[in-house]
Amino acid sequence: MKKLALMLLVIMFAALGTALYLRVGAQLIVAGASVGVRGAHTDADAWASLYVELTDGTFQGRVLSEADMTNAEDYEFRTYSVRLRNLGMLKAEWISISVRAEEADVIEYGESRGFTLAAFSSGTISGTVLSRAGSDAARVVTVRYYVFGRPFTVETLVR
Repeated sequence: MKKLALMLLVIMFAALGTALYLRVGAQLIVAGASVGVRGAHTDADAWASLYVELTDGTFQGRVLSEADMTNAEDYEFRTYSVRLRNLGMLKAEWISISVRAEEADVIEYGESRGFTLAAFSSGTISGTVLSRAGSDAARVVTVRYYVFGRPFTVETLVR
């Protein structure tokens, strides 16, 4: 009887240890973050495409403020990229990125939504913001994801 009790106690502690590891391992680690800035006038195709989508109502992003978008030289595309590492045994699913808007920001649209990061792997997720030219590019970026159906959030400052 004592051997059975000892065996059950060992199994219980092993199960608790595994559950704790899975919970702690569910946190994604930010391995790096960067922002790429390019003038809207230098990427005429992206500017024209965005202008058409906004005009005809097919835009699939978030309009942050009203702006006069007749002159591309007044705006910049800023692509915020976050490199994530998953050190857990479970995959992270439905990863999405959003940029905390500042006064100079006009439009936000994510390049990666529904992204999945396998166990023990790394990946990069990006989101783009159209901002007024000349403003500070530093922003707080929020990454949301799910591990085994539970929501998690990571925030980082990108400069």
